[in-house]
Amino acid sequence: MIQLSDWARDLLISRGALVEGEGEGVVRALVPPDVSAKLSVSDWLSLDFGTRVGADDPAEWMDRLSALLPPSPAVAGVRLRMRAPTQRIDADAILNRELVVQNGVWRLVEDYAGATPYYLFSFQHTVESDERTIGYAGVCLNGAARSLAEQPERLLRSVRDDLEDDPAFAVPAAELRALYPLAARAAEAEVRARIAFIEQSANRRLARDCERMESYYSGLLAQLEKRAARRTAEPQAAEKDRDRIQATQLDRAAKLEDLVRKYSLRVQLELTDVLVVSLPVRTISVRLIRKKAERQVTLAWNAILRALDTPLCEACSGRARPLYLCDDKVHLLCANCWSPCPACARVFCRACQPRCKCAKK
Repeated sequence: MIQLSDWARDLLISRGALVEGEGEGVVRALVPPDVSAKLSVSDWLSLDFGTRVGADDPAEWMDRLSALLPPSPAVAGVRLRMRAPTQRIDADAILNRELVVQNGVWRLVEDYAGATPYYLFSFQHTVESDERTIGYAGVCLNGAARSLAEQPERLLRSVRDDLEDDPAFAVPAAELRALYPLAARAAEAEVRARIAFIEQSANRRLARDCERMESYYSGLLAQLEKRAARRTAEPQAAEKDRDRIQATQLDRAAKLEDLVRKYSLRVQLELTDVLVVSLPVRTISVRLIRKKAERQVTLAWNAILRALDTPLCEACSGRARPLYLCDDKVHLLCANCWSPCPACARVFCRACQPRCKCAKK
């Protein structure tokens, strides 16, 4: 998760502010006149996003700082000032430890040093229910291997002080169009996990309020039905009682629908910027074998994180760790995309066919 203080620091620096940090969640900055005007602050800005008493409201400052963002997502290219050559690694040991193939085997072909472009996508997510929550999520993709670098915030912190503008950078529009759906899928998964507690809280409050409303209307309807039962000899009065009962039932249904709308979560995900940087890697070529079929794929060991990038499922673009292989084309799959059909219990590859063959019968 990208810390708000880190995001605010980077944004202010990009707008020409002189920034210093003073502990966890604290940002101090001397800001230019145009920035102070947009934020409606003096030239000295002090922010505290910690959990201490008197800390600043994160949602309020996200809104105010967003005024410094460009109207459309910004794409920037940077490079490392000094890039040391990637040291040799024990590829076999790394693959044994980090490449988990559940239904097949792998064979190392070769590994070699190189550099590859990484794309750090930043997304803003807004969750609206009875309350409004704003946050930021980061996704880092290896553009060459089409894999996911875990812990993008740690990666960015590790290289931030060694970055400089790349004068030869040109926006790779076609590559960004291809990578964006993968990044959005990964960001959605991260945001869903992050807001799980909000969803649980909303469900608890919904259940509590629905129980109270049901109790109220159940008692009211019981009284109306008793009164209607006593007045069966009076047709006109009984008809009015039945109308009241029906109106009360309709009112209860409408109130319950209002409660569901009140506590429903509406999540909006918006791309804010993309940072492109070439990083040192060890490219690892492996043969993946499933029964009589095999396929050669390229993996990447990130020299900054010192970890193997996570392969992406070729059916749903989700994380394929642990990794499953299909029988025919040796597609890289996650557990959900190599699972039994709910109807016939036959395991099939969702990359080869989106629906089970039993659906066509």
